[in-house]
Amino acid sequence: MIRDSLHGYIQPSEEEWAVLDSPEMQRLRRIRQMGLSPLVYPSGTHTRFQHSLGVMHIAGRFAESLNLNEQRTKEVRMAGLLHDIGHGPFSHASETVAEQKGLSHEEISCRKVDKLEDKFSVSADRVKKMIRGELEVGQIVAGDIDADRMDYLQRDAHTSGVEYGHIDSDTIIRLAQIDSRRLVFDYKAVQALEALLTARFHMIKSVYVHDTSRIAEKMLERALEDYVQKNSLEKMMGMDDYTAHTELLNSSGVAEKYYSRIKDRKLFKTALSWDVENRSREELERLEEKIDEKQLEKEIAETAAVPQEKVITSKPWTPEIKDIDIKVKRGSKVQKLSSYSPIPEALSRAEWRLVDMNVYTDQARKAKVREAAEQVLEEKL
Repeated sequence: MIRDSLHGYIQPSEEEWAVLDSPEMQRLRRIRQMGLSPLVYPSGTHTRFQHSLGVMHIAGRFAESLNLNEQRTKEVRMAGLLHDIGHGPFSHASETVAEQKGLSHEEISCRKVDKLEDKFSVSADRVKKMIRGELEVGQIVAGDIDADRMDYLQRDAHTSGVEYGHIDSDTIIRLAQIDSRRLVFDYKAVQALEALLTARFHMIKSVYVHDTSRIAEKMLERALEDYVQKNSLEKMMGMDDYTAHTELLNSSGVAEKYYSRIKDRKLFKTALSWDVENRSREELERLEEKIDEKQLEKEIAETAAVPQEKVITSKPWTPEIKDIDIKVKRGSKVQKLSSYSPIPEALSRAEWRLVDMNVYTDQARKAKVREAAEQVLEEKL
């Protein structure tokens, strides 16, 4: 058995142990779940390995509650265990770089499932489909209310020391069911579902988009982009945090400069920040649609007469909660959660408080870059 700080004892099967002991899974011990968030929350240093164990465990609890047969339960647990095996170093920073090149960590995970399929007896094709959120039970692993989200919200809150990630997972799992080949939740689970969405919002606001973390993540993205130009995307995504740390420090140019600053926590500062307090939603949406961050950085740097590497931008992102498709069953009728609860819409409105356009630079150039950024962005509006 494995003793987990969040779920207590977890019992892997022999096949799951074989996968856990593979180099592909062991690499996840060396990738932090929360990327650079420990720069703000020093205790949030748990790994993708711990998270993957937790997702396997919760997926198994879903399977038990849904009365899935032994074969389907094994498939769901294996998909939960392997769902993040394709993650690159520093979690989401490398994922963003890979997605810019048209490669998702889910696709890399599926490739590694093929490599490991001799270690388990269930269908590798079904496991891959579940990782992509396909099949009626795939939503247990990759859906809007899934084992992945239920583990990381609780685990990230627990290790970070914040009080926002607590959710009633027992109720959500107990009241889940399969209806018309999709995962739905009994009406009695509405309050627990509301609490999960609320916990997610508070974790986003307090942890995931903390100003310091965001600046560090954007600097790391630029460092990894520069690294990939000189090496390869596949090499970057195959590394763990330790290897990437060494590679970036031994690199040259932008990659080494940015990462050295991150290593010593000498981060850029916010030169300009536009949000709903000083800009309309329509303007922020236009900026999200129009802006190419690299091109914007070039224009601002030229206007400010500073080196381009001294300017980093982060364009707005629009709220996501309104798009979450959670189905609730009351009697024989299945509808979206928003039909029974005002919370999804309220949280979508609240998320607009988190939407902003940011420009970062070093302390010495803040005033010059702010003036240039305002001029360039006004022209784009």
